[in-house]
Amino acid sequence: MIINNMLMLNVGFASHDGNWNFKQINSPFTRIYYVTEGNATVTFTKDGKTTSHSLTSGNMYMIPAFTEHSDSCTGVFKHYYVHLYEEGIHCGESIIGNLDFPFEIPGLNIDRMLFECLCEHNSSMALKFADPRIYDNKHSLIECVRLNRSRPLFDRLESMGIIFQLLGRFVKFASPKYKSKDSRIQTALKLIDKKDSELIRVDELARETCMSTDHFIRLFKQELGCTPARFIIDRKMMRARLMLASESISIKEIAYTLGYEDVSYFTRLFRKQVGITPNKYRNSFNS
Repeated sequence: MIINNMLMLNVGFASHDGNWNFKQINSPFTRIYYVTEGNATVTFTKDGKTTSHSLTSGNMYMIPAFTEHSDSCTGVFKHYYVHLYEEGIHCGESIIGNLDFPFEIPGLNIDRMLFECLCEHNSSMALKFADPRIYDNKHSLIECVRLNRSRPLFDRLESMGIIFQLLGRFVKFASPKYKSKDSRIQTALKLIDKKDSELIRVDELARETCMSTDHFIRLFKQELGCTPARFIIDRKMMRARLMLASESISIKEIAYTLGYEDVSYFTRLFRKQVGITPNKYRNSFNS
């Protein structure tokens, strides 16, 4: 399941000299870098706040999917890169979607060798242009997914074996994104994953976990820091963003897939969560 949910979109080696400067990147795939020379800066934007981090030689970095950021460098900056697309980002089978990862970890010699091997094995998957505005759009993503799914299974397994070794280095330092010590809340989380294509009612979750609705809501918020209704909406809207960015089906079909029969209600939820309508969000990946 994990193999089928994760695809490698692009991999290669990039050499820049003051020209790795791109603003407001927000992609539906995860980036992993190994820096070999020079340094650069990545600035993250979340809830109106910005934080900047340096990328330096000998270290590896991860930028998860749907993380708004800007890149900049003023001199030489060389790095390996790989882009990972995870369809299961919304569900229980997700690796990247269910963990909080460190931005930076120390790079090892074996990591560099793994990147070299990955690039050699997938030379045709290097980016032709460094600018995300050129390659980071819905049509390019759909084509990359199609091409990767058409590759022979042995070929995909060989590349994914290398990627899982690199990803495992980050998993070692990661922590669960959604964690609860209470077995009843753990059961509720599994039910939410299982019913992610249905309209999930909080009172039904409470009944399934043998609690009153009020007690369930209080315990859920105590354990996860948000109400079950907010948690469910956040998960569904994350999946909606992925579908809008990578699939050609209508917004109505996406709403139905997520359990919303009222498309207007789905649109209002999405706009409240993301700040723009589903249609404008989709169009942002076609510019």
